[in-house]
Amino acid sequence: MTASSADIYAIILAAGASSRLGRPKQLLRWQNRSLLEQAIANATSLLPGRVLVVLGAHAEAIETDTALANVHVVYNPDWREGIASSIRAGIHALPASTEAALMLLCDQPLLAQSHLETLINAWRREPSRIAASHYHDAPGVPALFPAAYFGELLKLQGDKGAKRLLHQHRQTLAAIPLQAAALDIDCADDFNQLRGHYHAEE
Repeated sequence: MTASSADIYAIILAAGASSRLGRPKQLLRWQNRSLLEQAIANATSLLPGRVLVVLGAHAEAIETDTALANVHVVYNPDWREGIASSIRAGIHALPASTEAALMLLCDQPLLAQSHLETLINAWRREPSRIAASHYHDAPGVPALFPAAYFGELLKLQGDKGAKRLLHQHRQTLAAIPLQAAALDIDCADDFNQLRGHYHAEE
C-alpha cells in the first residue's frame, strides 16, 4: 500500500558516527539486512520515490554496503554538529511542494511498516497537526511534520533532534502509541537486547 494522494516525503536520518557502538549502526545486520535497509524498506513501501536518506559519517562504507537505488541520498557535511544538522539537510532537500515530512531513524529495528502507515493516516485526518509516535511517556520519532513546522525544524541545533520540538507541541500533536520504537540501538547492550527480544519470541 502506498501513500500516494498527498505530497509526503520520508527523511531517514543516518548520518551519525555511532560513537557509543564503535561501528556504524546503519550497517548492523538484523534479519538478513542492515538496520538502514530495513528502515528504507519500510519507508519506500509506503512512499515509493519519496524517501530521502541523510548520510554523513561512514558515508562511503554505507553506500558500498547498502541498496540505495530507490532513495534520494542527501549528504550532510556538518554531521559532527549533531542530529539537528541532518534534520536541516533533509528539510532543505525536500521539493517545495512537500506537504509533510515523515522523520525517522535507522536504529529502531522493531518498527513496523504498519506503524508508519498509522502515522500517515493520522496526519490525513488532521493535516494541520504533527502525528508522532508515543513511548517512554513522551512523543518521539517516527513523526510526521506538516510543512508549517519546517521552519521550526530548520532552527534546531546540536544533538537534540526533533524530540525537542515534539515536546514543545505535545499538547496539540496527535500521539500514536508505539512501544516498539522504545528500543533503539546506541550501544552493544542495546543490540544484545534486540537479539534477546527476537529469541524470546521464537
